[in-house]
Amino acid sequence: MNLYIGNLSRTVTEADLEVIFEGLGHIVFVHLVPGADHHDARGYAFVAVADERQAELAVNAMNGKYLKGLRLIVRPVLDRARQARALRAHNMLAGSLEGAARLRLLKGGQALD
Repeated sequence: MNLYIGNLSRTVTEADLEVIFEGLGHIVFVHLVPGADHHDARGYAFVAVADERQAELAVNAMNGKYLKGLRLIVRPVLDRARQARALRAHNMLAGSLEGAARLRLLKGGQALD
């Protein structure tokens, strides 16, 4: 499973990320996204771990931790199908909450708030 690692210092290397994440289990690969001039990083990377359990452990352990003065953002990367399902579920929930709020406000023709 892939993890997105964001808000990285431009001085972070793939070796830095390997050292940090290897303590959390088996690392499949680390890819630091290069900047436009290919001499420094863009500020984010991807780390692949063996399974979802290990990904959850890494997110819980590393999200919000500081590395070289910046607070890390660590979250799982979902495949397109899972992203689409999550977005649909979010939109359905948001739509039902809006409808419930509208009904509550209009009940009896008067605002209840």
